[in-house]
Amino acid sequence: MDIHQLRSWIFELYEPLEDERQYIVFDRARGNLLIDAPPFSERALRLIRGAGSASVLLITNGARGADAARYRDALGVQIAAHAHDAGFVPGGVDLVLENDDLVRPDARVIRVGEGGDGATVVLGRKAGGVLFCGDLDLASDAAAGLTALQFSSVLSARRPPMWNAGRDTLQFLQRELPQPRKRFGILLQAPWDRAHRGRLQDQMKPNPLIVPAEETAAREAAMGTGTLVAADQVRERTEAAPRPRRTGAAAPAADAAAGRGDDDRTTRPTSFAEDWKAKGTISPPTTVANAPADLRLAPAHLRPAPLGEGFARLDVQQVAGLPTVDFFWGGIDLSPDGREVAFAWNQGGNYELYAAPIDDEQIIQLTESGARSVSPRWSPDGGEIAFLRDDSGTERFAVWIVDRDGTHERKLTSEGSVTFRDIEWSPDGRSIICVGNAGGQHFGIHRIDTASGARSQLTDGSFQDARPRQSPDGAWILFESWRVGSRVEADLFVIPSSGGAAVRLDTRAGASGDSILGRWSPDGRTIAFTSNARGRREIALVDWDGTAATGLRYLTENPFDEMDPSWRPDGRGVVYLHDKDAARTVWRVFAASRAATPAMDLAGIYESVRIGPDSETIVATFSSPRRPTDVWLRGGDQVTLRPLTNSIGAQIDPRVLVDPTHIRYPGAGGREIPALLFVPHAEALRGSGLPGAVLY
Repeated sequence: MDIHQLRSWIFELYEPLEDERQYIVFDRARGNLLIDAPPFSERALRLIRGAGSASVLLITNGARGADAARYRDALGVQIAAHAHDAGFVPGGVDLVLENDDLVRPDARVIRVGEGGDGATVVLGRKAGGVLFCGDLDLASDAAAGLTALQFSSVLSARRPPMWNAGRDTLQFLQRELPQPRKRFGILLQAPWDRAHRGRLQDQMKPNPLIVPAEETAAREAAMGTGTLVAADQVRERTEAAPRPRRTGAAAPAADAAAGRGDDDRTTRPTSFAEDWKAKGTISPPTTVANAPADLRLAPAHLRPAPLGEGFARLDVQQVAGLPTVDFFWGGIDLSPDGREVAFAWNQGGNYELYAAPIDDEQIIQLTESGARSVSPRWSPDGGEIAFLRDDSGTERFAVWIVDRDGTHERKLTSEGSVTFRDIEWSPDGRSIICVGNAGGQHFGIHRIDTASGARSQLTDGSFQDARPRQSPDGAWILFESWRVGSRVEADLFVIPSSGGAAVRLDTRAGASGDSILGRWSPDGRTIAFTSNARGRREIALVDWDGTAATGLRYLTENPFDEMDPSWRPDGRGVVYLHDKDAARTVWRVFAASRAATPAMDLAGIYESVRIGPDSETIVATFSSPRRPTDVWLRGGDQVTLRPLTNSIGAQIDPRVLVDPTHIRYPGAGGREIPALLFVPHAEALRGSGLPGAVLY
């Protein structure tokens, strides 16, 4: 077996991580599998993240449970554990395993020992079989049953790796290795003493073709599969720190005797081993940054460049006539079971409703009315879809319902002078909450019975209300409204579901600004919303105790606008939109650790984010300078994105469209203004002189 080939897919985090070994099994498609994890710390987080994105953390015993929950919040991983250890993880586990279950197609779990005192080991299929033993004592009675398995390497948290003949070594520890018959001969002392081992090592030469010394360094450990180093080198380079050179009068003579000149001398502080009163120094970084000269931005693309073969002049109507998925009138929605996305698409000229199964290539058309049908919303049982339709083109939308297969639809509201919007199902599926401008009033909150179409008005329309959201228990309705101050600042309010006085929530601690886009947590105890009380849009939380909002706190801390939070169904965090310059990406943040990471970040604009029941699947609309708005999916076990719709089709080669350059130009008061500069292809300018300009 080639040890270096084996180490290309198994990574070991060595000391100094709490004097134990931790293992990561690489899998680029599904995400890495973590076998246990060290005690939670920022250093451990950096090393694990540096090794690559992880999808599952498997704990081998109950003692690892407390730290596993913290890693779940910080890394977004799923926690897997044997049924006997599941109760030790705060908040429960995501994957409960039994003996002989597959935690992944290449890793089988085996339980040894009894009840909560037992341990879980993992048998990997690659390279002749690799046994991950965690904290299990390999000489214990519980490990005796492992000798019947077939494997070639044993990786344990408490002893050095057994890279070759791992099964034989385990049998030796269990005293099961067959002993050779004794033979008489010249009796000599076995040469496995320390001195003989040292002499052997002195004669061994490293093979630079396998581990090139100039391309590997200890500081690169856990920084990716391309920078792996041998284990003994990591330990040797991290533990054998050079002693500080002497300074003072004796230093020049000593340096001269050693053949060092003035340029070779360096001043270093005395180590703590020699002087306990010496001043401490900052811990060295885990990675070494490039020189500042290497961190220059690529030159801006400010001059026309040739596209080459494939350039074509496009008709304006051809480009402007491309279909798009609607994101303006209500966006898209994901079914409760997470299997289908409903959206409005004007592929045939008018916006009609469609559904796309996320695991299939087909797209199903649900309506065919010739009128604008938008804003689909799945019922709680997934059997029907409510939507808005504008029959006459006046933007006076009525509320309609269509069943899941599109065979039957019915109209719930018939007031031709009233516009309804911001529709949402009640948790029991018996009614729809929305806003409407009945009676010539402002948009107030209405409840519509889904069986009879009977409508009741919950707020009188004296103020402008928007985006009602009913609590998971159905008792309260959260909404935003413009009611106080200059009426340009929105606040969040709560009313009983049956109607009544609105309670204004304290979401800004007395500061001015907006509080909008509020959503209930899955347990109904916390509200996530968008606030600009601190000068930019941020994601904030407040707790709801049935009478008032308390415990205002912010989830994000950065200079960019962030908005529109949506709760993960597991309640551990939110997914939101993150603006930076001219790009809008999808990020997620965990409520406990405040750990924020991008989830969908292709260069462009995302809107209408929806999260699947597994809390990892995400769908959203996405558009870019070379693509119209489409529905895009990030699978729960994937890190890559794929489109579910293709509005540009085969009509236009996306390369012909211009990808802009991000620039900044000086504005008033020296402020830099970010902008997008679209430079035409060189072929488009031939014979036409200087191009015209469009400023938007």
